Amino acid sequence: MDQSLLSKILIKIGIAIAVIVALDLVFINYWVLKQSQRDKEPQSQRTVVVNVDKNIKSSPTPIPEPDASATPTPTPAPTAVPTQTTTTQTVVRQTVVQTPQQIFIPIGDGSTTSSSYANLPGVQVTLDSSKYSNIASIYFEANLSVTGGNGMAYAQLYNSTQNHPVWFSQISTNSPTGSLQTSQQINLDPGVNTYVIQAYTTLTQYPANVSTARIQINLQ
Repeated sequence: MDQSLLSKILIKIGIAIAVIVALDLVFINYWVLKQSQRDKEPQSQRTVVVNVDKNIKSSPTPIPEPDASATPTPTPAPTAVPTQTTTTQTVVRQTVVQTPQQIFIPIGDGSTTSSSYANLPGVQVTLDSSKYSNIASIYFEANLSVTGGNGMAYAQLYNSTQNHPVWFSQISTNSPTGSLQTSQQINLDPGVNTYVIQAYTTLTQYPANVSTARIQINLQ
């Protein structure tokens, strides 16, 4: 009788323990499942945010259409630069440069240590005055200097055909460097004549130098 009651009590205790263990397992599983679902929710939300960002980046930036009412800036036309026409002619191996209002007849360069007027060798030109009409004025000009700026340098035109100086053609300077000097107004002898440049220095150890000498003819 006592053993049968003890067995029944042990059986009931075993069943109760089994029920408690089963409930505990069910609760644990339920809790694990809930925790797992909570862990998955943020990941899902982050995935949605990433997708949204990608969609925003991939959206093309609208390009504004040109304003049809805007007036285009006109491009300025190039300005034409006027050119001056010159003509040349040769007189005894010398080039005569002529503009619409002036004629320049080059003669040449030279130097001397003479203390009185002396011809500069080869510095000459032959002219036919009848070829030039409508003359307003004529001048002799040259870059004149005296070496070291010591003393004075003088120069003039000389008509070797008629054997006389060209009146009022004298120029002078004490400049150590080339200084453009222009004579008073002169006249050319009629017909064909050869004009030579003469020069001298007041101190023979310091030469008188003549360069780019020429006759300037101004036209009316």
